[in-house]
Amino acid sequence: MFNLHLLEWIIAILKGIWQGLGIGLLSFGPSFFALVNTGITSGKKTATRMALGIFLSELTVAMGVLFGLSSFFTNQYFQMAFALLAAIAIMYMGIKSYITKYNVFLANLQIKPSSSASFLKGFLVNILNPFVIMLWIGVLAAVSVGYDNTEPNYQYRLLVNMLAILGTLFSIDLGKVYLSDFLGKKISKRIFFFIQKYFGVLLMAIGIYFIYHFWHLLCQYNLV
Repeated sequence: MFNLHLLEWIIAILKGIWQGLGIGLLSFGPSFFALVNTGITSGKKTATRMALGIFLSELTVAMGVLFGLSSFFTNQYFQMAFALLAAIAIMYMGIKSYITKYNVFLANLQIKPSSSASFLKGFLVNILNPFVIMLWIGVLAAVSVGYDNTEPNYQYRLLVNMLAILGTLFSIDLGKVYLSDFLGKKISKRIFFFIQKYFGVLLMAIGIYFIYHFWHLLCQYNLV
């Protein structure tokens, strides 16, 4: 298939799994906190839908980078607009989580989010992180070093490597879902409430950092 030897497939997949483990275990962006919080408060079914949304956003960005959109993603105006949009969206989610009253929180626990809402939230929370784009540009640069671009199967092996990374990241996210669901069954609703406030603070902190990143880009490109 595609003139690839079996060994080339195996090596590309194993590389991707190893690289995916490294990325997944060191990634603590807003999607991580949102996924764990959803797993604790809403259960594994809702959190799994969110994990699928996160996976699709990662796939979208990774394939965009792989197939030549790196120059668009690194454009200064795109970076600034994206950083500002991300800052506003993440800050909004953080503030909303933090200021929610206990009685409203209890009422919300009884309302299970729809499949599409959970999926869309996961997609948006992850794709609005500007560092996801930078991550995949860096991943592609690092991964491509291990392959000879003069070989006829270069693009296919690179694609398999990237897909193995994505599959590994999705598996790690499912692990987070099941662990957070397990923890959610062991703690009280009052603790749920304070966990949500804690995650709200974390998201606000990330939003503030994105605002700083936006300001840094303005200064970097001499626009202020």
